[in-house]
Amino acid sequence: MKKIIAFFIFNLIFLSSCYAARIDGPYEGRVIDADTRQPIEGVVVLGVWYKEYPGAAGAISKYHDAVETVTDKNGDFKIKGLGLQVIGNVLPVNVLIFKVGYEYESGYWTGLKKYKKKIKWEGEKAIIPLKKLTMEERKKRGTLSRPDIPVNKMELITKEINKERVEQGLKPFQIER
Repeated sequence: MKKIIAFFIFNLIFLSSCYAARIDGPYEGRVIDADTRQPIEGVVVLGVWYKEYPGAAGAISKYHDAVETVTDKNGDFKIKGLGLQVIGNVLPVNVLIFKVGYEYESGYWTGLKKYKKKIKWEGEKAIIPLKKLTMEERKKRGTLSRPDIPVNKMELITKEINKERVEQGLKPFQIER
C-alpha cells in the first residue's frame, strides 16, 4: 500500500511539471521605436528554453537550448521554436529583446502576452515598442548581465551588451570558449 501511495505522489509531482502536449513556436514579432512608431533594424532577440524539474521544495529550471536572431529592416523577427512537445517539461520560450540605446524587454513569451500592456498583438505577432533612452537613463538603468547559457548560443547578444558597456565607459565582458 505504501508503494502505491508513493507511486501516486511521485506521478502527481512529476506530471504537474509537464505539459501534456503543446506546439512550441513559432514566435514572431516586430520591434518599433516607441515614439516614432518606426521599425528598428538590428535588434537582437535571444530565445532561451529551460527544462523544469520537480523537487521537494519546488521546481528547478535548467538551461535546455537557445537561439538568437536579429530584426530585419522592417523590425521583424521570427524564432522557429521547438515544435511539438509531448509530455515534456520544457517551458515556453523566454525572450530577451535588446538594442544599444534602447530599453529592453524580457520574459516568457506567454508573460509578454498577459502582463505587458504596451505590447500589442496582430494575431500571434507581437508588436514590441522600445523607448530610446538618453545616456543618463542608460547609466541609471545599468547594463545587462550575460545570461548563464553557452557562449556559442549567445554571441550576438553578448556583442550588443558589450557595445552598451563600452558606450557607458565600462569594460566589455570577456568571451571565454
